Amino acid sequence: MKKIILPFIVLSLMLDACQLNKDCYLLADKYRNERCALILSKVPDGTAYFKAEGIDLDTRKKIKYNHYTRWWNIYSNKMELGDTIIKRKGELVFSIHKKDTVLRFNWECDGKIYK
Repeated sequence: MKKIILPFIVLSLMLDACQLNKDCYLLADKYRNERCALILSKVPDGTAYFKAEGIDLDTRKKIKYNHYTRWWNIYSNKMELGDTIIKRKGELVFSIHKKDTVLRFNWECDGKIYK
């Protein structure tokens, strides 16, 4: 019985510890400092981390963009080749520019929208 209960207790403590360390204001400041402006030539694969390829809008050079944030990757299923993705420094909005539509996503934490 102990062999069954102990893993559940450890897992519960780990999950609770993750939630206790979550500081939305600190994360918001961190995400505000990020920047990306890319015309997609390879769409992110939807894994945990954001990995895309394309043309950087500032340098006009082809780049591979790897980022640790899961926020942008939530929307990878809405991205297609040729779309332009933009996250401006100082803002908490991630946008996908298509030929006829712009999709804008605000950053949320604990059910609250941050700007």
